Parts: sequence; C-alpha cells; structure tokens
Amino acid sequence: MLKKLRQLLPENSRQYREETSQRITWGHWFALFNIVLALLIASRYAFNADWPNTLFGKLYFFISIFGHFSFVIFALYLLLLFPLSFLIRNTRTFRSISVIVASIGMTVLLLDTEVFKRFYLHLSPLVWDLLVNPDDGELTRQWQLLFAPMPLILLAEMLYSRWCWHKLRSFARQKWGKYVALTFLLCFTATHLLYAWADMALYRPITAQKANYPLSYPMTARSFLERHGLLDRASLEQQTEESGRADSFYLNYPKKALQSQVSTTTAKPINLLFVNISGLSNEMITPEEMPQLTQISQQSRRFMQHYSGGDTPTTGVVSLFYGLSGRYLDAILNEKIPSVFVQTLQQRHYQFGLFSHSGFAEPIYHRALFAGFKLPFGKSNLDAIQQWKSWITQRQEKPFFSYLDLRLPNLSRPENQGKMLDWQLNEIWNTLTQQGLLHNTLVLITADSAYHSTQNDNTFAKNAIQVPLMLYWQGDKSRYAPLSSHLDIVPTVLSQFFGVTTPISDYAQGIDLTKPNERKWLIASNYRWNVAILPDGEQFHIDHKGEVAYYDEQGKKQPHSRPPLALFLQLIQQSNQFIEK
Repeated sequence: MLKKLRQLLPENSRQYREETSQRITWGHWFALFNIVLALLIASRYAFNADWPNTLFGKLYFFISIFGHFSFVIFALYLLLLFPLSFLIRNTRTFRSISVIVASIGMTVLLLDTEVFKRFYLHLSPLVWDLLVNPDDGELTRQWQLLFAPMPLILLAEMLYSRWCWHKLRSFARQKWGKYVALTFLLCFTATHLLYAWADMALYRPITAQKANYPLSYPMTARSFLERHGLLDRASLEQQTEESGRADSFYLNYPKKALQSQVSTTTAKPINLLFVNISGLSNEMITPEEMPQLTQISQQSRRFMQHYSGGDTPTTGVVSLFYGLSGRYLDAILNEKIPSVFVQTLQQRHYQFGLFSHSGFAEPIYHRALFAGFKLPFGKSNLDAIQQWKSWITQRQEKPFFSYLDLRLPNLSRPENQGKMLDWQLNEIWNTLTQQGLLHNTLVLITADSAYHSTQNDNTFAKNAIQVPLMLYWQGDKSRYAPLSSHLDIVPTVLSQFFGVTTPISDYAQGIDLTKPNERKWLIASNYRWNVAILPDGEQFHIDHKGEVAYYDEQGKKQPHSRPPLALFLQLIQQSNQFIEK
C-alpha cells in the first residue's frame, strides 16, 4: 500500500510541493472567476423574486447575493477541488476536471433560476424528476433548451483556465485578491447577522428574502438571545400570530380593480347572511341530531364534496372571504389587505351586521377582513345570536350583509352538541321568517373547519377540511355532487348577484359554481404545504422546498409516490397566482 502511494507522488518532494502550490493558487483564482460568473447568472433572481420595498431591504439583497454565492462557490472548491490538488499529479488533468465540475455547476445554477422564475421553487429531486419526465414531450424540449448555453459556459471556463495558468506568476504578485476575499467574507457575515436581527425584529423586507437563493439557510438567533434574556419568545410568537410570519411573500391581490355591469340579476339588491359554524361536520347533519338544519339543507342547494381552503379555522375564513387558500394568510395579516368581497359590499352601500361568539378575537378579523368596523363583544353563541336578533329588527331599510361567527357548543356530553347548535340555528331561522326576509336573502351556512380528531400527521385530513355548505336562495333546492371549495364562494356570489365581469383569476383561486366546469382537483394550503385534493379523497402535498407527500383515499400516507406532471405544474401555478413578483 505504501509503495503504491509513493508511486503517486513525484520523486522530488520539493517538486511535488511546488506543483501542488501552483494548483492551489490557480484554484483560488479559478474559484474567483466562478464567483463572478455565478453572480452574473444569479442576478436573474433580482428580476424573478419579490423586490424589497425599502432601501435597507434592497441593500440587504446585494449584500446577501455577494455573501451567499461567494461562500457556496468557495465551499465547493474546498470540498471538491482542493483535495484533488494533492491527489492528481497531472496538472492538465486537474484543470480539466475543475472546468467540467464548474461548467456543470453553472449550468445547474442557470436551470435553477429558470425553475424559480416559473414555479417560485428551487431545484429538488422531485422538481428535477418532473422536469425531465417524458410524459410531456413539449415541456421536456423547452427545458432541454436551457442546456444550450452549457457549451458556451464550458468554453469560457476552458479559456479562463488556460489563460489563468499562463498568468499565474502575474496573479501571484497581485495584492488586491485578499481585499476581494475580505469583502466577500464581510458580505457573508453581514448577511447572516442582518438576517438574525431581522428575524428577531420581524423586519419583513429582509426576512421575505429567505427563500430567494438555492442552498440558502440564513442564521437565526432566537434560542441564543432567549437563553441570555434578550428575547421574550412568548411575546414574539404573539406578535407573529397577530401580524403573520415575517418571512412571507408580498401579495398581488387583486390583480385588477373589479368591474361590473348592471343586469337583471343585480337590478334589485339582495341581502346576504353568512353563518360560519366552526367545528360543524357533514356527519352531524341528520334528522336525529340536527332536525332543523337537515330541513334547511333540504330546502337549499347543498354541496356534497365541499372543502375549506386551509387546515385551520383562520385559513378557512381567509378562503371563505378572500377566495385565496391558506398560504396567503401571513401576507394578508402583514399587509392588512382587505377582501374584494367586503369592498364590493361597501361600494354598494350595504349595511353590515357582524357578530361573533368570541368577539372576533382572531387577528384576521380586526386586522384585515373587518378592519375599520366596530365589532361587538361576545363570549358565546347565545351572545352573538341575541346581538344579531336585536340588530336585524332595528336595521335600516336597505340591503344588508350579516355575518354570524359561531362554533360547536362546548358541552360535557358531546352527543348533545348537535342538538344545542340546532336549537340555536332554529332561533336564527325563525327570526328570518318572522321578519319576512327569506324571499330576498341569500343564506349561506358552512364551517371554516370541521371538528376532527386525527391520529396521523395530515392536518389536511378529509374529516378536518371537508365541511358542509348549503346555499338557501328562494327555495332553490338541489344537490351539487362535484368538488367545491370555499375558494369558489366569493367568485360565485360576486359574478351571479353583483354582476362582476372581471376574470375570476384576477381576484380569486376558485370558480363560478353556477357554470359548467371540468375541475379534476381542489387546492388547499398553509404556510408550508400546497395540497391537491382529488375527487376520490387522494391528496398530493408539495412544500416550498419541493418535498412531496402522498395520502391515499383512506387517508394513509404512502411512500415513493409523485404527482403527475400536469397536476404538479397546475398546483404550483395556482398556488403562486397572487404572489408579487
């Protein structure tokens, strides 16, 4: 073994040291060239990512791009090429390998910038597998065109490699190289220190840039600061819940101002009553447990496969009033974005009657959705219903929108929850009947999330996000069997009752349920996962890093399954529909 090792080394150890030193020196300058080349390619992220809206955020962008890519390139040099400087005796072979490795790396970076532009994702095994999938030949050909610059990159690497080797003595006399290296080191350090501060201070123009670059894992210091008494984690978490996660993207909603035209449908204004019952599930609506609600459902248009747009009550409210899935919650809270639905009602001079069992304690209500409204205080369903009954009898004689936020009663005997809730709904229905409002009031009864108790890790389980939906309008009764979602409610109501003609894709992720459609899946999401729900109950989950999880129709997680290419592309496109770029 020792003899073989000696054969690999030159006979003259001094010669070996000198040649190795030359290869190491050349490697440093070759790494610098690739840092510059990587920065040129990575500048595409500036056009594809959300551009910061503050001077400090813009400054951080330039600091981070210099610091991140200089570190990544130099780290790859230390891990790959530096050891080869000692192992490969032939200098030409060493340089050839270095050129090939660098060319592949630059091509992958170029491909990643295009993936980020189209999908707001970075390359991952799943993304790569789907992009080269032969199921879609046209798409595969489009991606193959991105490899066209590879010969040019290879040529540039070869020319610089040869030129740098011949100019090595001249480069060795240069003094500015160490200052460039120091600048990159300072940028790298500043990138992580600034992000740690922004994460602690919830400074969004910086934290929103967290996922801009591949292999980017900015430093956070919450645990360190908490241990030294410099940070109150409970206060920070409360602030995050109130104002949304600081690393959320910026929102482009709506894309255009809504336009409408007067028609026979909208000539006479209608009243709207939305009743949201958190925890209500389809299984509870039976003649034995909830006879009143069962009777109402028989007089209404009931949607049999209806889903919320998120996995929590708050994200369910977002999907109900904004027509956006739960992924947009943090951006809405951060920017205090109003709903186009509520804005339309205000423009039509509707009077609002808003009542909640919790006094609208959730941030989505008082921070964004109903910001600027005087929200009454309530502690229970009975409080909210009594306040609503007083308001409905004393309202002005003009169109109204009323929202009742209720929940499944918390009783010691769960079997009585449905009966108590049904009695409360009976109070509401009797009041509408006595006031003579059922002939011109659209009554919507649904839930932001269903009561569930799952033993798996899927927060999007069917018994959690499949909720009832019934629309009562002048006794029009039917059953809607295809898939439907909370995302469809705003576009359906606005287009059918308010004559909105703006394309739905400009203000919602749903569809108009009164028109024929060929929907094959639904979207639901939270801050991490985008979920495609199929009619038979199957679910494909894809996160912002390109990881995938698959749940079969029984809700069991199955390994080694990927979504079809068409589904993946449509899901990513729809989930990024209202991200500001």
